[in-house]
Amino acid sequence: MGNRNNSQRRSMKITTPDNKRTQNRSDQHIIDLDEIVEKWVWYMWNRTKTKSLSHYKREELVIIINWKHVIFIQSDTHFYGSPPVRLPKSQILFRTNFNNKTANQHSYIFQTERFTHSIFEFKFLQSCKKSQESSLIFRLPEEIVEIGGGIKREQSLKFGQDTTKEYNVRWNVNTNVHVAPYTRTYAELNIDEEEFHGDFTVSIRFFGRITATIATRQSPNTYLKFIDGDIVQIIREAMENDNSLNNFEIFEENPPVVQFKMYGKCSFRYGIQQHVILNQELLESSSSFILNQNYISSIRSNYRPLRMQLTSFNSPLDLHIDDDDEQL
Repeated sequence: MGNRNNSQRRSMKITTPDNKRTQNRSDQHIIDLDEIVEKWVWYMWNRTKTKSLSHYKREELVIIINWKHVIFIQSDTHFYGSPPVRLPKSQILFRTNFNNKTANQHSYIFQTERFTHSIFEFKFLQSCKKSQESSLIFRLPEEIVEIGGGIKREQSLKFGQDTTKEYNVRWNVNTNVHVAPYTRTYAELNIDEEEFHGDFTVSIRFFGRITATIATRQSPNTYLKFIDGDIVQIIREAMENDNSLNNFEIFEENPPVVQFKMYGKCSFRYGIQQHVILNQELLESSSSFILNQNYISSIRSNYRPLRMQLTSFNSPLDLHIDDDDEQL
């Protein structure tokens, strides 16, 4: 007896990413955008500083970068890999037994509430980072969202940072168990889970003007010099002097834009279906008692497909499974 999403399951496409080689890559290549901008700022400082500023030593100064005027646009996220795999063994969330030592049938209430964790891990193998936080939105594969019974499709990740997201999923049952005379009935609440292991790619494009201030470490709020520049031109010049930045691409559009492809690996684990399992046996003291077929234990329950109650982004995600009072 189970509860699951009855939508038709579609197989996830098995595809191979392009020449960025997201498969079988264990090393990480993280590009610090702030570091690129800082090098440019120091270059501009040395070129344009006045005589009154020339006595400052570099270790006495601090750079504050402002990314607010640079626009970042991301592409859709693409996932690659084999279809999700159902775990071979169900997870037992709760187990109990009901003993009927009388000559009459008895009814008992089987009621419990338990939680599992849905886990979504994203590890970047190639990415870039910057000081001012922003987010990337990953849309999970439709096949996983459908079978997961309401998993939130849009996952927000910090810009280019490895992320693990966990949600609490609530499972419950509240129903009658009818136990035949001189019988012990065992009841279990089991959960089936799936796992997906694969790769992902997402591209970002950005353009605009970067601004920076140079101040002394003793007075960081009072700047000595204000510098601004075109971020595309800054990246272009950095690429000419550093071969490790050849993963950037510049497109001469109007205006010109920089494109960078991030990629990495992902791992998901989530519950998809609950089962209420009943087993019965004769009590030792009733070996001479013959069970009447009319007293075979049964469970009165008719589960609907999973329904998810979504809460705020920082709150746990609850899965509520309704029980129907109709007689089987």
